[in-house]
Amino acid sequence: MTEIIFIEGVSGVGKSTMVQALSRELTNSGYKVKAYLEGDCKNPIDFYNTAYYSIYEYEKLCNKYGSSIDAISENTIMTENARLVRYGNEKTFIFDEPLLSELAENELCYHPKKTISIDKYISVYTEIWKNYQREVNEEVDFAIFDGSLLHHPLNDMINNYRINEQQAVRYISALLNTLELSKKYIFYLKTNNIPQQLRTARKERGQNEPTKIQIEYWKKRYEYEMSVLSAIDEKYQILDISDNGWNLARKEILHTINPMHQN
Repeated sequence: MTEIIFIEGVSGVGKSTMVQALSRELTNSGYKVKAYLEGDCKNPIDFYNTAYYSIYEYEKLCNKYGSSIDAISENTIMTENARLVRYGNEKTFIFDEPLLSELAENELCYHPKKTISIDKYISVYTEIWKNYQREVNEEVDFAIFDGSLLHHPLNDMINNYRINEQQAVRYISALLNTLELSKKYIFYLKTNNIPQQLRTARKERGQNEPTKIQIEYWKKRYEYEMSVLSAIDEKYQILDISDNGWNLARKEILHTINPMHQN
């Protein structure tokens, strides 16, 4: 049975780096591991450049672009009442114009031009997570996700769907409940100096320094996520990565998921 690891935290705390380090160490210990980073189109439950269609709308799309139907089908995720078409991987797009623009018009998560109801949103995600659990259980020992439970979904839902905290709790709880057959770990990487952490991360990425508005946003976002986590019926661990605590956090995670791991 696959064990699922969620690495969470505000922007700049090192979630992606932690996922990569854990994947490397668990693989070197002989485990089969899948790691999903931000922007990875292979991530089955974290969507970028993905269009949402009802079944009827999807059939119309396929009829309209019959010459591309194989490519459309190959990049479609099917749920009971919807079809999700992936049209890109970060800055690389799968389709040509005019199909590409039509798909972008129906973007589900990243700055969508039209949104669906929150109930539809939750329904689509929970069904996809359920399918993922069914498919992955025989393939890997650990599946590690970079911000796929809280960070990225809440970015989209807060900014685009204007969800309140109660809706966020309902969304996270629904997703976790679909994974009832899997052992789950939620690790939240915390820093006691969010402004400095943001400045350091942005400098390392070659980005501009965070603005005061951005710093205040992530301070409030941290409080928001702490409140959401405290309201869900699931265990989680908060690991302080301040003052060079990142490696200690890594060791704590490894020991938690594998008590025999002492490195």
